[in-house]
Amino acid sequence: MALSVSQKAPQWGAFFVVWLLAGAALADSCSQPGAGDPVVSRHVIDGDTLDLVDGRRVRLIGINAPEIGRSGKPSEPYAQKARVGLERLAGEDGLRLVIGVEPKDRYGRTLGHLFDVRGANIEGQLLRGGMGFAIGIAPNLALLDCHLGLEARARGERLGVWSQVPVMRAADIRAGGFHLIRGRVVTVERAGRYVWVGMDGPLTLRLTDVGSGRFGGVDSWPGRQLEVRGWVVDRQSRRRGHKRFMLPLLEPRMVNVE
Repeated sequence: MALSVSQKAPQWGAFFVVWLLAGAALADSCSQPGAGDPVVSRHVIDGDTLDLVDGRRVRLIGINAPEIGRSGKPSEPYAQKARVGLERLAGEDGLRLVIGVEPKDRYGRTLGHLFDVRGANIEGQLLRGGMGFAIGIAPNLALLDCHLGLEARARGERLGVWSQVPVMRAADIRAGGFHLIRGRVVTVERAGRYVWVGMDGPLTLRLTDVGSGRFGGVDSWPGRQLEVRGWVVDRQSRRRGHKRFMLPLLEPRMVNVE
């Protein structure tokens, strides 16, 4: 993810206790979609990925945590705190893993929801503490509404990544990667099975399945403000009228229309 925000972190010990207790109390609302399998964590990679003792690498469904810096690059704000938070939560006994409808991603990682011994969802606890951003990718959407609700509480209380709202203006995008973006819709055009939504600046949104009504009201979007989230693709295009950056928008709950 590529978010430009200033990091003004409170003291970690007290901060962790506050969000962990709050998250644990609310994460029970994310009902466990199945019995799941008992698992044991071996090593936490970052705030949304961990290795199990059985050899599987798990990418948690529903959360995108800030990226830890690699190869000399700095970590994004709260990346290390998200990793430590997952280490503490996943370090307890009694973990259970519920594998997603789509069981693996393109990197071969297992996609799953992790629950603690009380049945509380661990991604929900991280989101409640502001340790990442809720994200929905079909068909693994079972807990998306719950995750969005927990994120909204963290955002309202300005916890973690929300201590300064990490929203980038559409006009200011200069690189691909995960972004939370706000901007004005300039155009809506149909071409084949896609609807292309041109934002102010170098960004266009590509919508699919509009015919099914999943993105109802898209023709009313011009002139309105949108907040969208997802992985922006840098097309590095020089074609006339072809904006450089494109965000494939597959899930309606990843966009808020104002």
